[in-house]
Amino acid sequence: MKILAALLGYLFIAVSSFIFYSQVLFPIYYNEIPKKMGSVDGYKKNDWTSQSTSSDNQYYTYNYKFRDLSNQTHIWKWSSPKKECDQLIKRFGVPSSIYEPYLATPEVISKRNKQLKDGYFRVINNVVSPDYPALVEVCRPLVTGIVDLVKQTVINEDLSARGRDELIMSFIQDIPYGIPPNNYGGKSISGMFPPPLSLNKKWGDCDTKAGLFASIYLSMPNTSMVLLESPGHISVGLEGIPGPYDNSVNFEGKNYIFCEPVGPGKIPLGHARSPYVQINMVYPIEVGGTILKPNIPIISESISIGNTIIFSANEGNSSIIDRLNFWYNHSGENQSYYELTSPPKKDGTIKYSSERNIIFLMINEPGYYHYGSYNVNKKTKIDLDFSKGKCIYIKTKPNNLVFLFQNNNGQYSGIQMQADNNGVIRAIMESGEYIASKSPILSGDGKKFNREMRKGINFIL
Repeated sequence: MKILAALLGYLFIAVSSFIFYSQVLFPIYYNEIPKKMGSVDGYKKNDWTSQSTSSDNQYYTYNYKFRDLSNQTHIWKWSSPKKECDQLIKRFGVPSSIYEPYLATPEVISKRNKQLKDGYFRVINNVVSPDYPALVEVCRPLVTGIVDLVKQTVINEDLSARGRDELIMSFIQDIPYGIPPNNYGGKSISGMFPPPLSLNKKWGDCDTKAGLFASIYLSMPNTSMVLLESPGHISVGLEGIPGPYDNSVNFEGKNYIFCEPVGPGKIPLGHARSPYVQINMVYPIEVGGTILKPNIPIISESISIGNTIIFSANEGNSSIIDRLNFWYNHSGENQSYYELTSPPKKDGTIKYSSERNIIFLMINEPGYYHYGSYNVNKKTKIDLDFSKGKCIYIKTKPNNLVFLFQNNNGQYSGIQMQADNNGVIRAIMESGEYIASKSPILSGDGKKFNREMRKGINFIL
């Protein structure tokens, strides 16, 4: 009997140890060990981005490379106080027992409320979830290095408020996508990393990135935002006046423009991926006005890479850039063209950046045509003037098809164009001799157009 009792005792200890290891120690260990890139659930990364982090006794130091919506490559280096970041990461989350049935005594309720508050969680509609307002409030001082970089770039690039918002959004979109576990550090985290942990891990999912976006965005003056909940997705809404093509939601009498920081797709402000345009719930995020900055100095350094091209398009004294679709490539006239999707700036120009030294540009729509190759450098301006007298100006019948022939050392090559509703075609081509005709048969006299000197020619057909 004594032998049997001893064996049962050893068995109990072995089983208890196995359960404790498998349910408690191993999950903690598994979440802490470095993992290969492919082992992160749902991992996706844009080819042009890179992220690195290091630490010492005082700082976490980050080096992130990303592209904004005008294709400008930025390298941002900043630091964050290590002690405060570690404290927040350790606090975030709640015990798994919080989700279990409980006896609603005053003592139990008080204990649960404290566990929720200490872990930056809350209960809404009987659902336990991260407390975004509390989390964002405590994280704002920890992202001041990024906030300084945003402010510096806004000044350097002369960005509007919308341009600033898209800059923050594109920075977060280029952080690789990955789905956090439900448990981390021995706590339930509801599949979300707090901002410092996501920056250390160098990846995150939709709700993780929404929290990081809010921490940065609400550190800017005069900003207001909400969380937008769709089936299986979290995005954000930024208070403002929606543009003609912006998706927005009205909440408590205010308009909030859709913003998708999740990535890795570079979705512009005001757009939403289907089916996430359908909003189930809206949650406001309100924070205090004053940010308590860390006691230690924070590093912020920014480098912009590539050649910047500023496009403008005018007719008479008016900008027409919002009427035209620009197409480009860097390979040659007969290669595939890609639409230039950079939004116009407040001065009516479009900014585009590339690490290439030549760009081929094309506009081809009723009433307007352009083809040209340009050598580019650190800051290049391409100013297209479609005014009569400065371009190839063809007057014909409304919506007529017209052929424009160019003389290449005695050989003529033709392009078909269509007039607009007023019967006008405006074309900016390479300098040379041109003939316009109503048919593909060459007829008429040649006229010399000079693109560089902006000396236009006129045809009446």
